[in-house]
Amino acid sequence: MTLAAVAEIPRRIAYDVVDVLDGFASLEKRSSTLDGSVPVRAAQACLPLLGGNAWGHQVVLHRRIALRKRRGGWHTEIGDELERLMRATLPVLVADGTLAPDGQWRRRLERGVVDTRGGISVFTGLFVRPREGVRIRQSANANRRSLAYSIDQAIVDDVGGLVPVVLDVVPAPGVEAFVLDGEIATLGALPASVEFTRGSLDDVPLVGQAHCSFYDADYFARKKRGAASRKYRKEFSRPTSQPVDEVLATVVDAGPRSVEVGRPKRMHRVSGVAKAHGDPDRLTVTNAVSFTAAYDGLNVTVTPNLDELAAYGRAVRTAWGDRGGHPGSMLYLSKYFTPHPPGEPNFFVKPASLLGTSPGVSTLIDGICGSGYDVLRGVVHTDGFHATPAVFQLEAGRTVEIPRGTRLAEMFAIPRELIDAEIACTTGGVRFR
Repeated sequence: MTLAAVAEIPRRIAYDVVDVLDGFASLEKRSSTLDGSVPVRAAQACLPLLGGNAWGHQVVLHRRIALRKRRGGWHTEIGDELERLMRATLPVLVADGTLAPDGQWRRRLERGVVDTRGGISVFTGLFVRPREGVRIRQSANANRRSLAYSIDQAIVDDVGGLVPVVLDVVPAPGVEAFVLDGEIATLGALPASVEFTRGSLDDVPLVGQAHCSFYDADYFARKKRGAASRKYRKEFSRPTSQPVDEVLATVVDAGPRSVEVGRPKRMHRVSGVAKAHGDPDRLTVTNAVSFTAAYDGLNVTVTPNLDELAAYGRAVRTAWGDRGGHPGSMLYLSKYFTPHPPGEPNFFVKPASLLGTSPGVSTLIDGICGSGYDVLRGVVHTDGFHATPAVFQLEAGRTVEIPRGTRLAEMFAIPRELIDAEIACTTGGVRFR
């Protein structure tokens, strides 16, 4: 098959989108290099970071919303034209069956584009409906975001109708005023279900062997010479997407256990907001060694709890035993912390739980950010590479303290054909033009 023929194969449609507020917001794909703002070294060598930058579609506002705290509540500045359009559109959405006449979503949208009662929520003017076999995850932006607020996570799993994209906005502690403009959130497609299993290095030997094979003598010889390995890029650069019948994710405990299965907390459905229930859909990574970290503008300094780090290293070495391979393959996990070069505000930690997924399935590592630091978003080809590092990005001049047990990231197994999927966009509602 020629490259031209491959390009003509239609991509899967993950979900449908309807815009009812005349372009107030749109869903847009990001550049993997964030329009060239990613450091050259990362752009050349760090394929997972590029995949994380580009994952999903960004919710982009095209009209500015200013919010300010006053007299104990939040007040908003938004154009009268948009609110008039909202009021005119609601009866149309009820008449055509998009909104139930006495439903929860109608009551919410009647309160306007922005609702500040009991918190802050924003109706983007978009409705979505996942296709069969797909769920949609609403979340905050990652790797480039405003530090003034975040977005509470929600899952849209209702294939029976259109669900409004209503974002719950959470101001950062101490913030008294901020603006919503441009990229404010991410919508990403997830598989409808994932099967999780767990085992040891003895139970799943191929995962441990693959780890040792990747971190071999040649890999560390290149590192010693000061050269970027780029081995990951060479071996996993955009493998062909393939249909996946079943999404399987296997956690292999190769040291202290810091990865557990997790569930969503909130669902957005046609009937309204519901508490989540049912099967696990993600893995949660927690910090294994307490530490403090700071970035002075040039160097990152990480100070771990030495007793915890020593115990962690002993547990990793015990789990691996005499399985062979280059000593660095085990040291990669047992030393836990790995710095970036001077000038970069980054370092990463490596959970000793390796992750294997079924062929054609990668894993989204979505960081859980805290005051003074972000944990970046990345996409790892875990059907061939099984380490899942959490990459920190520090604010200059701040010292952060991360206790053991702190939640660092959530991991989602996703078929690459779904990561590469497109969306189908249409318009509806009232037009004033």
